Amino acid sequence: MRLSLALLISLSLLLVSSPLLAEENAGDFTLPSLSGENINLGSFLGEKVILVSFFATWCAPCIKEMKKLEVLQKELGPRGLQVISISVDEARDKAKVKALIKRMRYTPLVLLDSDSKVINSYNPRKDMPWTMIIGTDKKIHHKKKGFTEGDEVQLRQWVEALLPKAS
Repeated sequence: MRLSLALLISLSLLLVSSPLLAEENAGDFTLPSLSGENINLGSFLGEKVILVSFFATWCAPCIKEMKKLEVLQKELGPRGLQVISISVDEARDKAKVKALIKRMRYTPLVLLDSDSKVINSYNPRKDMPWTMIIGTDKKIHHKKKGFTEGDEVQLRQWVEALLPKAS
């Protein structure tokens, strides 16, 4: 009886943590880019695999993650990945965000969520960095808080599993 109960509990935990059961619709939002252009997430939904990462200029792990996201965008962008980095810095810190992006020579799309409306809808705790991966089916397949060296391997695996196979 104990073995059966333990097996049942193990199976139920496996099902609860299954990425397929955890999927949710990505939703849509519009935010300004650093240049002031309004960018709508919906313009990418269904067309690309989207890696969205919320960051702040004061967050050291965010900066480390951004360096790895730059590499992912360059290597997997041609296969259909779009990295979107969203700053949650306050509006008065826009110049700091611009300076950081310029200094890093960061090429992925950077948006500004200075009033925290978007991060509040996806991550009310405001963990930094906070990353989600959206498939072409418009569903969030993975969510991840924080970043430590080596996490980019898992991010790459998650993204590649959602991209069309390389030919």
